[in-house]
Amino acid sequence: MEDTPVRNPRHEAGFLSLLTFSWMNNVLRLGSKQPLEEKHLFTVETSLQAERLVADLEREWLAEERASEQNRTKPCLWRAMMRVIPCRDYVIVAFLRMLYAIAFNIFPLIVWFFLKSISTSSEISYEATLPFVIGISVVVFTITLWSNHGSFKAEIISTNYIKLKVATIGLVYKKASAVHFF
Repeated sequence: MEDTPVRNPRHEAGFLSLLTFSWMNNVLRLGSKQPLEEKHLFTVETSLQAERLVADLEREWLAEERASEQNRTKPCLWRAMMRVIPCRDYVIVAFLRMLYAIAFNIFPLIVWFFLKSISTSSEISYEATLPFVIGISVVVFTITLWSNHGSFKAEIISTNYIKLKVATIGLVYKKASAVHFF
């Protein structure tokens, strides 16, 4: 292999590949055969690089300062920090969590109706049981989707706090190094 970092295959992955995390298969296969080295890992996305995070927070902080001058209020660092985190991540996690809660609560009900339908009739009808089997499959798929992607997105959100910490430290360092103490 070459010494340059591997390009992240997630960018070219299709919907099904993103849904099943199969875009990670090559690295996982290689990692099961030998210890991974830095040359095998993907490049760090631009949005996760410290320089970019500091620049984003500084841009939002300057916008907050300008807005507070116009409104004659004090600027709030937390408002600038919240604009750095994309709201889309929170919406996706909330949506997946809501789907999970609905599916988790509907699952026993569907199974109960299914068991009732096959126990009360003398002869099992495929037309009567097929909707229940499809419903059970959809519910199980939804629960699996949350346990994979919902948990993954929740981890991404937790890394946003780390990103904010890095950006805040970088911004404070940048501001403190600009101040002369002479």
